[in-house]
Amino acid sequence: MQIVSELNSFPVYSAVEYSSVAQRVLLSSKESGLRDADQLIIQALSHSLGYMYGEQGIADLVPVPSRKSATRKRGRDFILMHTLELSKIPHVRALPLLRHTRRVQDQSSLNAKERQRNLSQSLECMERAPGAYTPVIIVDDVVTTGATLREAGRALHAGGFCVIGAITACVAKPLRYTQ
Repeated sequence: MQIVSELNSFPVYSAVEYSSVAQRVLLSSKESGLRDADQLIIQALSHSLGYMYGEQGIADLVPVPSRKSATRKRGRDFILMHTLELSKIPHVRALPLLRHTRRVQDQSSLNAKERQRNLSQSLECMERAPGAYTPVIIVDDVVTTGATLREAGRALHAGGFCVIGAITACVAKPLRYTQ
């Protein structure tokens, strides 16, 4: 299954519709670092990436950074680790370009408008794009409202990068859009 959603300026490719099973796999990967769950997430991201490459072309991968407190608690930035695994494809790099500029709340209990406010201006791009049109693909675990992907896209655009799309393992259907 391949699900393509459209966020304001770029497509989002997701492999699996979010469900209670998908939630358990994501949490097992994210919070417990279970190898089998990690492999399922990497397979879903790889599936999404394959479709994206077929329709949008190849570009470097930019992971959405985890909150610093979450990374400390988990002992790893799991999206960065999964992105590094995906970047083993020749001519594709994982570029950890984004960082948080301030504290943000955990998104899980927030509605669409609260997520948008929580993330507004919370990310920055740590490097400038090397060229006028430097395409990148954003990588995240799940898209629910699009607020995280939009903020990542805004920060990358401010750094001179062109976001040609995003990939996620899961998508919450229907997307609860924020404007």
